Amino acid sequence: MKLKLLALLSAATLWSQPAPAADDGIDTSVTTLKNQQTFVVQRDGSYVQDFEEMVQINEQRAVAPVAQRRFHFNRTLEDLDVIEAYTEKPDGRRIPVLPEQIKLQNEPAYNGAAMFQDMQVKSVIYADVAVGDKLYSKTRKIRRSAYFPGQFSDTTYPLFRRTDQHTLIYDMPDGMTLKADDPGFKASAPQQHDGRTVYRWDYVQAPTPRIEAGTIAYADYGRHLIVSTFNNYGEVGLAYDRTAAPAAAVTPRIAARAREVVKGLSDPRAQAMAIDNWVRKNVRYVAVYIGNGGLEPHSAESILDNRYGDCKDHVALMEAMLHAVGIDSTPALINLGWSYKLSPVAQLGQFNHVITYIPSLDLYLDSTADGIAAGYLPGQDLDKQVILTRSGQLGHTPLAQLIKIKNHYAVKIAADGSATFDFAREQLGAWEEAVRNEHRNWAKADQQRFVEVLLKSSGVKAHGEVVLGDLSDAASGKGYRFSLNGSGENWVYLPGPVGMPASSSLYVGLAQQVFGLTNEATRTQPYLCPESDYEEDASYEFPANATLLAVPPDVHLASPYFQYSAEFRQVDGKLLIKRALKSGKAGTRVCTPEDYLAMQGDIKKMVRDLRSQFILQVPEAPQPGI
Repeated sequence: MKLKLLALLSAATLWSQPAPAADDGIDTSVTTLKNQQTFVVQRDGSYVQDFEEMVQINEQRAVAPVAQRRFHFNRTLEDLDVIEAYTEKPDGRRIPVLPEQIKLQNEPAYNGAAMFQDMQVKSVIYADVAVGDKLYSKTRKIRRSAYFPGQFSDTTYPLFRRTDQHTLIYDMPDGMTLKADDPGFKASAPQQHDGRTVYRWDYVQAPTPRIEAGTIAYADYGRHLIVSTFNNYGEVGLAYDRTAAPAAAVTPRIAARAREVVKGLSDPRAQAMAIDNWVRKNVRYVAVYIGNGGLEPHSAESILDNRYGDCKDHVALMEAMLHAVGIDSTPALINLGWSYKLSPVAQLGQFNHVITYIPSLDLYLDSTADGIAAGYLPGQDLDKQVILTRSGQLGHTPLAQLIKIKNHYAVKIAADGSATFDFAREQLGAWEEAVRNEHRNWAKADQQRFVEVLLKSSGVKAHGEVVLGDLSDAASGKGYRFSLNGSGENWVYLPGPVGMPASSSLYVGLAQQVFGLTNEATRTQPYLCPESDYEEDASYEFPANATLLAVPPDVHLASPYFQYSAEFRQVDGKLLIKRALKSGKAGTRVCTPEDYLAMQGDIKKMVRDLRSQFILQVPEAPQPGI
């Protein structure tokens, strides 16, 4: 079924993680017996990493995923050797991994993108693996040159499994002092030897609560080890810029393309939007993450030629094209995800994405986001601290942006319980273009059956059609409206008194947003605040001889988290329903367990209203001859 994005507009957008029954998040299928990583770092930031790991398989479900290990590396910067690997059986026998069981492959994510074929994977395939076995590997990675000359950083998060030993050792030359952010790890006293300092941290096993539905990134509140030689985030940004800036050189071909794209536009904001739109629609995004893919973008002209690139490449091309028309911009390093808190230790690890910032317009653009309109950001880019690499200063993306939904719903019920219906949905703001893109790619067969399948899930035998809105590029920014209409044979069972849900939307409405708030009985972790802006109006028209025996009471709520209203009116034989929901927390997208507790009274009142019914009475038809 298509309309993937519309499904995301429901509660799944905010509460997509399923909630396991138990509160313990430990994976019992595997035990880490030993995980030890030793880094010997040189003054220029290059290093050798020795990595030993032994795990024990406890359950059958772990055999397939654990019996093959993948080690990723960049062959341009690194060498990776598998020194030893074997399966150890419960009786002590060792079955070695043979050379032919170690496969060298290109990184699958970059297939079809020749510029990124330096990203490779060594896969170690273990033989004769069963429950009770122990799998061992020892690898050595040689980083020949640092991402940032003279600097080193590393980030570690524990696995959600039983861990007997997880040790990180960093052997550093004097003068390269490691700063650490280490909740959940125990530091040993640094050891001095021959002009070097050896630092060691050991993971401390502790209860690991499951990750609750909608929780923000574990990095913001969980156990981790972050080490770095950087003094501050400004140093990180400026170091990145020294590497990335040359790629954004303006060439005659880039200048000509930029002038063509902004032809007829004099306003700088309109020009920036046009360039952003052109790059998003014409340069395919190839997902090479910053840490794994290196930090040096390809030249803007090569991106223009190849029409694909990762986020760094997109930003380099954007910068060059903007500069060609007199608009200065800077790359902005950002966390694309649900992390909203920077570690007190400056490092690159939290920054997995880069976007464009235009200081003169105070405008952030993400040209890799091809499913939204220019000028808007993906939700995972909002309310983030970023490093503006040209200056080394910290910036902050917008807290929120326009995302408004208006649903219009009309049902006409006949005396036999059948009904005809019309539903229209308007998207305004960031989701407009995303829904339009979904509809552009909607398979005709799915579109034709959509209404039937939608109502079948409610037990209604129905048919209908989807009327798409304006799908042209010229309509972008003007809102997008589509509609569903049709009829149902068994909408309600008449005659007699019957309770009908007092719904104000046929499809993905504010009810789904509110019901999503009940996914957790209690919360112990910070989570993404519910953010919604919905308006809904519905009308129910009844048979002439029908009587409304009862309608729900009006509801009006106003709190620091919700503005909610529901109104019910009987006018000219119809029941009119108006609902509205606007939710969010002032100043942040992150809510706390205390916020969740404070919301409960309002949530219960909203759920009660959305589950309410009106009572319709239709008398029995007179029997012939009576």
